[in-house]
Amino acid sequence: MRRVVLLLYFISIFLFSCQQPTERNVDPNFVLCLFNKDESPTSFLLVESLDEDKSSTAVQIPLSTSRIREREYIQKHGFFYRLSNRNNVFTKYQIQGSSLVLVDSLQLNNSNFETFSWIDDEHLVAVSREDVQEKKSQARVYQIDVKSMKIVRQDTIVLPYATDEFWALHVGLVHVDKDDLWLAYSFFKSKGKYGHTTSDTTYYATLDYKSFQLKNIQKEMRSTYPGGFNIIQSYSFEDEKGDYYFMTNPGIALGNNIKLPTAIFRKKKGQSLVDEAFMIDISAAVGNHAYGLWYVGDGKAIIRNEQKELYTDFSNHHSVYQFEYRLVDLASGKIEKIPFPLDKGTQKENVWSDKKYIYAAIDDANDDHRVWKYNLQTKEVTKGIKLPSSTNYTVRLDYLK
Repeated sequence: MRRVVLLLYFISIFLFSCQQPTERNVDPNFVLCLFNKDESPTSFLLVESLDEDKSSTAVQIPLSTSRIREREYIQKHGFFYRLSNRNNVFTKYQIQGSSLVLVDSLQLNNSNFETFSWIDDEHLVAVSREDVQEKKSQARVYQIDVKSMKIVRQDTIVLPYATDEFWALHVGLVHVDKDDLWLAYSFFKSKGKYGHTTSDTTYYATLDYKSFQLKNIQKEMRSTYPGGFNIIQSYSFEDEKGDYYFMTNPGIALGNNIKLPTAIFRKKKGQSLVDEAFMIDISAAVGNHAYGLWYVGDGKAIIRNEQKELYTDFSNHHSVYQFEYRLVDLASGKIEKIPFPLDKGTQKENVWSDKKYIYAAIDDANDDHRVWKYNLQTKEVTKGIKLPSSTNYTVRLDYLK
């Protein structure tokens, strides 16, 4: 009975369109989440290819009649898992033909989810903030078996160093390395029309994953607000050697402590402490803050940076065509601009790479919504697939295989 109640609850919240698209023969390799114009606010677009010159069957699935945050879904091997920071129901979907079908759901004890990490193909670790109203620096950690849709383990972790001024906890990153559970977090406070501002310190906590006992805490004061809103946008990765890279985000759209720089840091494989000798200062190199970090192989990553001379404040930060894409060499720290059209929108998970090309779904100033390609060897930029004219923002691009 409880499972039935959960399914009915989710359906009432998620509001899938009653008008399902006509069944078509499609075996999609990619899905794009589109925030469309007023007549059809939100949809998934299933495509076989991102290349403009290849025949590609596309199917658009309308998801709702109101603006909802489908950016809160997690995709893994063709299944979709929705982890929302507004409710405590964890849900699983699968594409069947040209429809997205609810497979199962799981009741959690918390909402306010901020970050997650995969241990392997079947186990997800997700972290939420606890006791938000009581002003306690507590986080709830869940390990979920997504195959059986069961909670394997869960516990509350108390994270010290909250202050009277900065008491609201932001858990930006979680990473499991052998027997260690590693968390990157900071604290923030409410502040006028910009919503909040973050303290000048990042904390890294290492815990024994079997007991959840705290082993050590490391401080970083060169940058703050680690990981952004990680259930929406990528801010970390492991390279071929197993070294873990991540980015801090003190810019106006996230941490809102703009005097400190956006930066990339590293935790080497098997180490519980972040490598203090390694830091790539993004803001010093480009004069702006950046949002989003995607690994493209061979020691290189992509960032997406703002241009502070083009926006007024947070009110129009998302709607101004200002965002550039840059390639970062992690070994040398060299940063070079990719000549894509200027993009709009914050917190976009819109970059994918097959290690030969970088693909980015961009919404440009000509109201042209398409995927653009960058050849990592020749540095040539070419057009990819064009998206429907009804698109306003392309907020996700995911590979399904």
